[in-house]
Amino acid sequence: MLKQVFVSTAVYALAHSLGMQGALDEVARQCKEPNRESLPVVRTITRLANLCEVGLHVDGGATYIGMMRSRAFHEAYKSGLPGWITLDDDIECTHATAWAMLEALDDPLPRIVLCPYMMRLPDAINRIALTVPTIRIERSFPIERDAFKIEREGTGGERVREQVKLIELPKGHGGGMGMVGMNRRAMEEIVQAAPPEIKWFDSDGVEKLALFFERLEDCLWWGEDTSFFKWRVPATVTVEALLVGTVSHGGIPLDLSKL
Repeated sequence: MLKQVFVSTAVYALAHSLGMQGALDEVARQCKEPNRESLPVVRTITRLANLCEVGLHVDGGATYIGMMRSRAFHEAYKSGLPGWITLDDDIECTHATAWAMLEALDDPLPRIVLCPYMMRLPDAINRIALTVPTIRIERSFPIERDAFKIEREGTGGERVREQVKLIELPKGHGGGMGMVGMNRRAMEEIVQAAPPEIKWFDSDGVEKLALFFERLEDCLWWGEDTSFFKWRVPATVTVEALLVGTVSHGGIPLDLSKL
């Protein structure tokens, strides 16, 4: 399991009501004293922080979401930490999901791990922010480290050892960026493969990579998430969906183990 991870999020809605600095101060306060009333992302950060050392980056603006994600990648890469997890402010995961994410990223091979979640659409439309492949390539291993075990109740009431279960996604495919992790090797591969034309000078004067720049191709609008996976993730990086625990998006839960 990763012992250190860089975590980033953006709190645009909170900044709209409290101002940018006020939102940053409020997130810092909640992280120090988390409770049931805290933001979903704060509760998720707390679960991660209970498992490993967390370096935190909070964006109080996020007017351009692609720019916000590119800035977060830059900060995560600059930190030198072995992994990066990006979280949307309305995402919450269970302890098992947080643990499994850290386990899955602790790998010498370059890996990106996505957590599926329900999209915030009308009740009549139940869409997951990821397309589960018809032909599944799975890998799994038990969650057990330092005598700690995660178990769940089986269909017959028996105790079942939870597994880290992942499904590999086809090259060029990904999903929503609500909760996505990548290890250092994956970040290095992405930086090395980045073409020079996506470099830009940010308002702080620092040159960065516009990895999440939106794109128009063949009359289709590729958002910051889909364009990232299609054009910025090299074939040497494995992209997988995590199927452990539960992830809630905007209060709508999704049991990942049932996918």
